[in-house]
Amino acid sequence: MATPGTVSFTRVGLDYRLYRDRNVTLMQTVMNLFGRGTSRSMFTALSGVSFSFEPGEAVALIGANGAGKSTSLKLLAGIYRPTSGTVCTEGRIASLLDLGVGFHPELTGSENVMLNGALLGLSQGEMKALMPGIAGFAMLERFMDTPVKYYSAGMFMRLGFSLATSVDPDILLIDEVLAVGDAAFQNRCHERISGFRERGKTIVFVSHDPLAVKSLCERAVWLDAGRVRMDGPAESVLDEYLAASGGRFPKPEAAVTPREWGTREVFFESVTICRSDGTPAREFRSDEPVQVNTVISKNSGPPVDNVILGYSLHRPDGETVLSGNNLESGLPLLSVAGGRTDSIVLKLRTLEPGNYLLGISLTGNGTDYHWQDYMYPLSLLGDRKAVPITLESVEFRSDSH
Repeated sequence: MATPGTVSFTRVGLDYRLYRDRNVTLMQTVMNLFGRGTSRSMFTALSGVSFSFEPGEAVALIGANGAGKSTSLKLLAGIYRPTSGTVCTEGRIASLLDLGVGFHPELTGSENVMLNGALLGLSQGEMKALMPGIAGFAMLERFMDTPVKYYSAGMFMRLGFSLATSVDPDILLIDEVLAVGDAAFQNRCHERISGFRERGKTIVFVSHDPLAVKSLCERAVWLDAGRVRMDGPAESVLDEYLAASGGRFPKPEAAVTPREWGTREVFFESVTICRSDGTPAREFRSDEPVQVNTVISKNSGPPVDNVILGYSLHRPDGETVLSGNNLESGLPLLSVAGGRTDSIVLKLRTLEPGNYLLGISLTGNGTDYHWQDYMYPLSLLGDRKAVPITLESVEFRSDSH
């Protein structure tokens, strides 16, 4: 039997079937069941991919968007089955792919933890012993008996991360999910991941951040159009990859643009960012509270109770630096019968002055009523604590004679 933590891909291929038609009527759907009127093609996500990782290795999968990195992780997690070749893993696997996938909205935080632990093969006694640590790391001790449908996105993700990293896996799969919660919690996430590496756990890491790759991984596999192009020391592979891509590391596919969605059963009628005296503003000094004044309304019908008012602050590239809501702060949830006014007053300690994007949300009862993500730009003023860039070396070159 292989040692726990062993990972092996042997000539792995994976093909997707693409359907190009959309069924509009019941008759079209029935006809398409018999292959009539359907246009389809095959897309090869991976082709003949082979690699193996020994227990205790920390390996990064790098490459352009669509190269097959996330697909490889999903094969390792057992979400996909290969079209050809074999995928072998040994030991318990924890997947940080989509945090919180598998949580049931009607169950409490504790019940979801127990359920997911059972799915991972842990006994009730083992999960009860882990419960305080899971709740403590996620900073959700007061909310473990609350149904997760009332959780904010940040609370949901923190619980998912804490659960996945608390069950002592032999193999940890990570796909661009380290931006969980605010900056302080992100640092704790990095420390926990580093702890796994020091304890000899196998880590397979997909990231668009070369610094994160270098700090966590000693080896990298470069995937290019579904094939292995290079496999070796992380720094060497990164250098070759950057040279081939013109010195640019691809950014995550999700573009940071203002977005808005929800049922609008309850909605923001107006939102104003202002100073404490009510004056609208977009720039705030480091000692100046940011006040978000909202007018919340609802459509016709009975009052809507248990509404959660949330906020989030992001860097321009979309990285979340902090988030929260009235539930997490221990405040009463909202009851919206008609129109009402509510304010969120943020007292911020600005360690990194610059431009940010504020988002707000109305959720609850398992429903996204109204989300406004990256909608409200603001600038936080202050002195920088460190020089943002330092010069390592400089050369002046000329081809003239």
